[in-house]
Amino acid sequence: MSEEIERLESPIDTIYLIHKALKAEAVYIEDMVDHLDTGGSLQPFKLAFNAWATALVYHAEQEERYMTQSLNQSQSTSNGRLDDNGRARDLKCWKEYPATDDSSQVMESVRRAMAAQEEELHQLLVDKVQNVLNVLSDDIGTTSVIARTRQHLYQQVVALRIALEDHLDVTEAFVLPAVRQQMKEQQQLELAKVMLLDQDAQDPRWMIDWVRLRLSPGERALLGEMETRLGDLARCPQ
Repeated sequence: MSEEIERLESPIDTIYLIHKALKAEAVYIEDMVDHLDTGGSLQPFKLAFNAWATALVYHAEQEERYMTQSLNQSQSTSNGRLDDNGRARDLKCWKEYPATDDSSQVMESVRRAMAAQEEELHQLLVDKVQNVLNVLSDDIGTTSVIARTRQHLYQQVVALRIALEDHLDVTEAFVLPAVRQQMKEQQQLELAKVMLLDQDAQDPRWMIDWVRLRLSPGERALLGEMETRLGDLARCPQ
């Protein structure tokens, strides 16, 4: 069992809660595959996998769009949000990034290497999700489990879990420390908001609700406290 998250030192640490939920569900999905019965219904697994895949792809895309790329743009833009073409645009309540220090040249090289690895891992993650979907649609079919393809499905799910863990580990080791250094608290709150609330969805709360169900009671309380802070963003000066 993974270690309990007892506190969030900064708003961006909310991502640890998301990562924990994604990893916990990965273990659950893998266990579901391992216990599939030949001839049994595939629908429970497909529903669980589709929900997990939707959450992990959404999270990976938000990280890349609003966090990794924003860090790379921090020296040339005064705001942190990027549009779909990678151009900087205003993100409500974000202030100008602080000036770089004497080690800025080294940090720039680190950021570029970090971004390249993040992009590679993100694409690998998407590819692994597609591999599982291909097994579900092409090999197994739509309703029941076939014995000869059960192992194939298990292998693809394990590969996806490993790719996910690699992606999250890189984010926690390299991206989050840079975010804490580069972004003020208000900026981090805005970033946490786009990670948890999908403003383009019919139900913007689907992601935060999905995460909450996979946390301990104490971690749910931390998420609730963060949600309260996110609600206060509406009062942020324009």
